[in-house]
Amino acid sequence: MPMEEENLLGTERNGAKTEEYCLYCYEGGEFKQPDITLQGMVDLCAGYLVQNGMDEADARGLLAETLPLLKRWRQESAS
Repeated sequence: MPMEEENLLGTERNGAKTEEYCLYCYEGGEFKQPDITLQGMVDLCAGYLVQNGMDEADARGLLAETLPLLKRWRQESAS
């Protein structure tokens, strides 16, 4: 997700903000849902986008294109 505001940034163990992950996914140096799969994240996030007025197919397409580019999911697909 675009994190244009500092209050959307996740935090490391020492409380420092990280620009790599948002506060919804990462807090205190740990993922909030460490076992979620890429598909699970698509499913979860699609629901939020639909609630905000996006067509579900468009939301899923956008997420399927963008989430695999993020650091967390690049690591998952490399293993």
